[in-house]
Amino acid sequence: MRGISFKTIFIVLVIILVIVGIYRNFEKKNQEKIVPTEIVSSKETVISKDLRIAMIEFDNINPIISNNKNVQDISRLIFDPLFTLTTDYKLQPALATEYLRMDDNTYLIKLRENVRWQDGNKFDVEDVIFTIDMLKKLGNESIYYYNVKDISEIEKIDNYTLKILTDEDIPYYEYNFIFPIVSSKYFNEENFMLESKNINPVGTGKFYISNTENDSIVLKKNVSNWENSIIQLDSITLKLYSSLTNAIDAFKAEEVDMFTTSNVNIEDYLNSNQYIEKTYINRNYYYLALNLNDRILENLEVRQAINSAINKEELVEELYNGKYKVSNFPIDFGSYAYNTGNSHMTYDENTAKNLLIDGGWQYSSKKWRKIINYRYLNIELTIVAQKSNRNAVKIANNIKEQLEKVGIETKVNEVSDKEYQNYLIKKNYNLIIIDSSYSYSPSLNRYFREDNISNYNNEEINELIDYANTTQNENELRNVISKINDIYNNDVPYISLCFSTNTLIYGRSLRGDINPNSYNLFYGINGWYREYKR
Repeated sequence: MRGISFKTIFIVLVIILVIVGIYRNFEKKNQEKIVPTEIVSSKETVISKDLRIAMIEFDNINPIISNNKNVQDISRLIFDPLFTLTTDYKLQPALATEYLRMDDNTYLIKLRENVRWQDGNKFDVEDVIFTIDMLKKLGNESIYYYNVKDISEIEKIDNYTLKILTDEDIPYYEYNFIFPIVSSKYFNEENFMLESKNINPVGTGKFYISNTENDSIVLKKNVSNWENSIIQLDSITLKLYSSLTNAIDAFKAEEVDMFTTSNVNIEDYLNSNQYIEKTYINRNYYYLALNLNDRILENLEVRQAINSAINKEELVEELYNGKYKVSNFPIDFGSYAYNTGNSHMTYDENTAKNLLIDGGWQYSSKKWRKIINYRYLNIELTIVAQKSNRNAVKIANNIKEQLEKVGIETKVNEVSDKEYQNYLIKKNYNLIIIDSSYSYSPSLNRYFREDNISNYNNEEINELIDYANTTQNENELRNVISKINDIYNNDVPYISLCFSTNTLIYGRSLRGDINPNSYNLFYGINGWYREYKR
């Protein structure tokens, strides 16, 4: 019995050991199959400190003479102004540390010391004087001419102080000091337009031009920049393309990381999982001016009815794919001075009709009419639009259709540029579409003060604007502008319509705080970098 038991036990142990060996060998083989697969499928995280930006229809890199919007955007990184703007359009020191408004038309400006140009020369008052002089000489050839055209005299006080005199009292004139400053040591009047001098001009900004080729420009980080800020990016490569189509192709091929466009249908040309977009308000401001000297529009209820009959959201959706930003007041483009609580929509067709009825108008024979001085006055309106301005014409026709829904007979008069200017000068219109560039400053003078385009005069608004033009207190300024907004909403001398927009398209690998506006694309660029898998 005992012998049999040991033999049995021995056989059982051998069988168990064989089974365990087979299992371990099988497990090992399986592990050998799995591990290499895991290694192959894993991807390395790559951090890149080079940003690649598409530049479309590039002309030259000198911001004073370039007419290219991409160049103006990029120039913020290479050239500095006296003052810059925050994301909500507050004035902020740059190459100038402060200004003093000595009287209605005299400014004293103190410059920052110990700033050097990227070629090592010291920045001083001569550079500012040179830049202003060049802008005045260039006239309309430079987009910054209007920033300096009202300067009548410049006086050097010392190497870092200058006095600027203007032709007249212009509220918030300090907002004009946001043009880029160029080096009088690098340029002179004779060589300013030479191509050889404009290949890689020097600035004082965060980046300098390192290399220029036929199809690209390389910017390098300026480690001696006066701001002494820590910048993640080491370089920015500007890739030059002749068209938006070429830039889109390059973006889809991952050859560039970023580009901007005003195309409101840009999504139709991109893969949705490839990009992020930021739409921001551009400089074009569209509004409808109502002539208060007109027999029909001098009636408040008619102006209010027109305002209620216009659906701005529908206008923007139908004409601009919902991309343009609806506007309810001239400075609601993101300005710190505007209280967003004042923004409200007024569209309501029934309200429009009831306003006319309450004002004594009757709808008869497909016209709104009213007996004034024993005679019928019919509401028959014409909207003037500049024929060469395609957007203005589209907006005018959209408003015509909307007004006709509430029975207001309307036609559109498309006129030549010369005729349009005559209408503006003589003010012999009912309604006119205005396409203008809004001012970054919170000044409202052009809309409400003497000789405004709507022939509007309100003494209360005049007093409020006088106060707004002089107060240094932000809360008081917002409160005053809110009061002006309330009067404007009631009196309807204008109807704000919309702002044009641009869209920043960038790849999903870009990291950092990206918050563009019409003045600067590159807020937060100090923290930008690229992170991707390969």
